[in-house]
Amino acid sequence: MNSPHGTLSFSGKKVSRQSADAGADLHSVAVLGLSLINATQTRWFGTIVVLFVAVTLFLASYSPVANRYINRLEAQIPAYQQNNLEPVNHIAVLGSWHQSVDDQPLTSQVDAHGITRLAEGIRIYRLNPGSKLIFTGFKGTIEDRVSYPVKLRELAIALGVPEQDILVFEGPRDTVEEAQLLADKFPRTNLVLVTSAPHMPRALGLFRGAGLTPIPAPTEHLGKPVKSWWVFPSANTLAKSEFWLHEWLGYTWARLMGQIKDQPIPP
Repeated sequence: MNSPHGTLSFSGKKVSRQSADAGADLHSVAVLGLSLINATQTRWFGTIVVLFVAVTLFLASYSPVANRYINRLEAQIPAYQQNNLEPVNHIAVLGSWHQSVDDQPLTSQVDAHGITRLAEGIRIYRLNPGSKLIFTGFKGTIEDRVSYPVKLRELAIALGVPEQDILVFEGPRDTVEEAQLLADKFPRTNLVLVTSAPHMPRALGLFRGAGLTPIPAPTEHLGKPVKSWWVFPSANTLAKSEFWLHEWLGYTWARLMGQIKDQPIPP
C-alpha cells in the first residue's frame, strides 16, 4: 500500500520499482565480489560471491523456477467464491500507490496493483447487491494532496459505482494499520478482503490478528503454469521474485512481532 516518503513498510510495490530494486541490490553484491577478487588474499571469497550472485540472478529471473515458489505462496488461499447463504456487507480493497497527474486519465494515475484490486472489488460488489466498497490508504503527501482512497473513489465512480456505496478511510500507512482501522470500524461485519495474491497470506493473517475473520479474495496472481523450460530469464520474472521475497520477509517479521499467530510461515 502507498506510504509516506521515507517510511519503511512491508506492502505491495510497483513491479517496475521492484525489478530495479532487486537488480540494484544484486549489482552491489557483485561489485563487492569483484573488488574482493582484485585483492589477492580474498580472491577465493570474491569468486564465490560473484558465482552466488550469478546463480541467484539466473534462478530469480528464470520463470520455470520462479513460478514454482510463487505458486506455492499464492495457492494457499483460493479465489473468491460467492456464497448466497452469507450475504456480504463490505468489500475492503487494500491500498496501493498512485500519483495525481492532471492531464492523464484516472486509470494512469493509479498503479497496476491498485487497478487490478479495484477491478476485483467491483466484480465482487456487483455479485453482492446491497454491499459497500471500502477504500483505505495514506492521506496524502506534500507532493500529492489527494489521498489514495479518494483517488480510488474517483476511479470507481467513473467505472459506474454509486458514490453512496463507497466508504473512504484516510490515514492507514500499511496493512497493519488498515487491519486495525477496519477492526475498530466494522468488528462484526461480513467482510471480503481484496488484495494481490502474494500479499494475501500476510494480509489475512494481520486481519485475523486484529480480530476479524474476512473472506479472502486474492487477485493479481503472479505465478503462472510452466509451459516450457526453454525460455530466457527476464526482468519481469525477477520483479515477481522480489515481490515474493518482500512478502515472505514481511510475513516472517509479522510472525516475530506477534501480529500473526494462527498461520504457518508461507513457503
